[in-house]
Formats: sequence, C-alpha cells, structure tokens
Amino acid sequence: MPPRNHKSPKRLHFIALVAPGPVQSELTEFKHLARERFGSGHALNAPAHITLIPPFFATANQMEDFIPQLAEFIAGYPPWELKIKNFGRFGKRVIFAGVLPDPELNRFQAKLFELFKSRFPSYPKPNRFHPHLTVAHRDLSPEQFPAAWHYFSALSYERKIIVDKLSILIHRERKWHIMAQLPFGKI
Repeated sequence: MPPRNHKSPKRLHFIALVAPGPVQSELTEFKHLARERFGSGHALNAPAHITLIPPFFATANQMEDFIPQLAEFIAGYPPWELKIKNFGRFGKRVIFAGVLPDPELNRFQAKLFELFKSRFPSYPKPNRFHPHLTVAHRDLSPEQFPAAWHYFSALSYERKIIVDKLSILIHRERKWHIMAQLPFGKI
C-alpha cells in the first residue's frame, strides 16, 4: 500500500452535535425569520448545532485517519438528553437558542478535546465552552440588533433533544455540510 499523502489541500472542519429533525426545522425557521426581519442570514450556512470543536484545518487523509478514532471514542458514551430553553445573546452581534447547563455535556466536550489535541496538537484551546444553537450572528448589524433581541428575547422556546450522533462538518462552497455522523453507544 502506498504511503498516505498528507499534502492534500486542507479544508475547514468542525465537530458538533447537530440538532435532530423537528428541532432542526424549528431553528431553521428562526434563522429564516432572522434573515427576513433583521437582515441576518449567515447562520443559514450551517445546520443548527452545538459546536464541540471549533473550526480547524485538516486534510482529507488526516480526517480519514481521525474518524475511526472518533467513532471508537463516542461508542463508549450512551445517548443522553439535552434541554434547550429560550434565547440568549453574546454581546450585540449573536442571538442563540440556549442550552441548559449539563455536566455530562461539559465532561464529554473536555474528553473529546483531549482526543482531538492528541491528533492536532497545534490547535489552540478555545477560550471556553458555552453550548448554544446560533440563530443570528456575524451579519446582524448593530442597528438591527435591538429589534432582533427584543423579538427573540420575548419568545418562549423549550425543547428536549436526544444526543445520539456526533457530526463532522466540512466547509465547501461557502456553506457547512455534514461530512460524517457517528452514533453514540447504546444505553
């Protein structure tokens, strides 16, 4: 077998928990509303998700080598439930659906990051982990933010999701696409 060529082009990837069916649809509707009412459509470039490992560059071969490790790692974790409640914000540029504090999610993300760093040692540790599902960001103007925040902060939104898959996303053609979904172990 010829040696692997790690010189192939590097692409942006990230690792996340993608919201399942009905919640995905609802959050996508909120993103469309943010675009139509407040001019913020950038969040539509990715499915609704909770980022576990922020964007990083990797070659196809690096990911091909890493994905089996990820699959083995998450097979040791049973699916679990997360609760989503209402909307929050980061400063005056980001609005998101909130994820209620969950110690299991925090432990999982920390262990996942340890595994990730073993394969990508030069990747800097993110500042902090704040699970959320983005509805509007980046292109939400300072002028539109007050109206958008007034709208979303007044909504009541509560859902439960079952975390049963880990998703790896890749950036192509100015959008994020699910490259692989790996199942968690069974209860």
